Amino acid sequence: MAPLSLSSEFGYAVAVVGASYLANIYGAIKVVTARKKYDIKYPTLYSTGTTKNDEMYNCAQRAHQNTLEGLPVVNLMMLSSATVYPRAAALFGFTWVVGRFLYIRGYTEGGPEGRRIGGIVSHLGDFPLLITTFCAAWHLLRA
Repeated sequence: MAPLSLSSEFGYAVAVVGASYLANIYGAIKVVTARKKYDIKYPTLYSTGTTKNDEMYNCAQRAHQNTLEGLPVVNLMMLSSATVYPRAAALFGFTWVVGRFLYIRGYTEGGPEGRRIGGIVSHLGDFPLLITTFCAAWHLLRA
């Protein structure tokens, strides 16, 4: 059994992990800003009110939460894929990160309809990562 060796290009994927954390911070800032703007007091996670302000706060919270839900598995798929396909994995991971920024911005500023473009771009990153993860596993199992 040969030891796993990583190319220096694996660093691209590691850099994208850092970028994904920046998307997380961006989402958190949007939630804090919406909390202040719409006067939603702590520790309220989601507003139960029925006004447009309540809806827009919930959109900001949901955009951030949705990003947090996907972030660990996307980073794990990207790093796993990068053991065999470092540039492709980093590119797909970066696509997901760009999609997250667009998703968070669209959802927090345009409501549910505003999230579509960001959602599409995100999936242009995470779906290929799912495929490259299985391909990398196959490659590593056959080595």
